[in-house]
Amino acid sequence: MCVPIKRRRGLTLLELIVVMTLLVLLAFVATPSFIGATRSAQLRTATQQLVAVFRYARAKAIAIGRPVLVELNRSERRMRVLLPAEVVQNQLVPTMPTVGGQSSASDVELSDEEWRQLAGERLETLNPDAFAPDPSPMGKERTLPEGVEIASVTDLTTGDELNLLAFYPDGSASGVRIVLQGPTGEMALEIAPLTGQVQTAELSTAARR
Repeated sequence: MCVPIKRRRGLTLLELIVVMTLLVLLAFVATPSFIGATRSAQLRTATQQLVAVFRYARAKAIAIGRPVLVELNRSERRMRVLLPAEVVQNQLVPTMPTVGGQSSASDVELSDEEWRQLAGERLETLNPDAFAPDPSPMGKERTLPEGVEIASVTDLTTGDELNLLAFYPDGSASGVRIVLQGPTGEMALEIAPLTGQVQTAELSTAARR
């Protein structure tokens, strides 16, 4: 007795057209969300890069007992750390007090006068020509992610535009407000002058006006 074999019916041309149409519609719906997430990530990445560089520059200034500069090139969206030239050339004789034979800025208590001597000149009197690019991986020149711009770099006190920020051996820094502009919004970074700490905040539409 022969048992009939059931054949599986394939998709008709009409069904294939319907499936392909649905896939295309889903792609159109998902693409804007994907692009928006990617652009938002670019702004977050740029913010994290700046924060990391600032923290490194502050720690470096404390460690070597000399001012350290961060240069921000707005037109080229670049940033780099600058050290005193003699430090880069390994010609600096350490002036920090030593504990157990090792220099330290974090575990030694210094008087205000000693800190002032170590800090040296402030940003307005520092000579940028006396500084050289930091050769270390953290201090090397970096470029912000594509689509992210440095909208402004302003002094917190005077409102003047800056392209150099300074960090000092006592942990203090230039009081600066930086605004990063990306495709999906803006992010503000503020460096507290007394502590050199960095605060970040996403700017709302009202705050940007």
